[in-house]
Amino acid sequence: MANEFHQMLLEHLPRLQAYAIMLTRDRAQAEDLLQETSLRALRAQKQFMMGTNFTAWIYKILRNEYISSLRRKKRQPVQIEDMPAEFLSRKGEQENDVLSREIIAAMDKLQHGQREVLILICASGLSYEEAAEALGCSVGTIKSRLWRARARMASLIMGDDETRSGRGRDFIEPPREMARAASL
Repeated sequence: MANEFHQMLLEHLPRLQAYAIMLTRDRAQAEDLLQETSLRALRAQKQFMMGTNFTAWIYKILRNEYISSLRRKKRQPVQIEDMPAEFLSRKGEQENDVLSREIIAAMDKLQHGQREVLILICASGLSYEEAAEALGCSVGTIKSRLWRARARMASLIMGDDETRSGRGRDFIEPPREMARAASL
């Protein structure tokens, strides 16, 4: 019986090898798979009953071994040395989040007209003329509001908002012409 089993195994090896190559798509892996399949078949030869379908039995062993090898590969740990650096670390975004919150909080403290002009010109990219047309005021008023908004934002973000009037120690008083135009 052992000689007959060995003979059937030897007869099936070329077709098993072709099937293993088809599964793995790599000759070296296919040879390893074929060797492991043969070893398992030899260990389990007492379980095989002569007269049953040897081809189906041996192909089932090969297929199961292939699936098991795929599962083993999934479980293998990846060496840190083999991993690209971008997977191991990321740039922290805490500073951007803090700055964004500070800017939003400072913008909430601006007068409505100043906030509106700052958003239209700095964030939306409108020209002075386009912003003036959108808000229905003069270009001079837009320039004045923008200058005041920028100065106020700088004082709020830099922490110079100490006085009740809302002007920090580095606040530069705008020219009287601009102040008069803004109040109109």
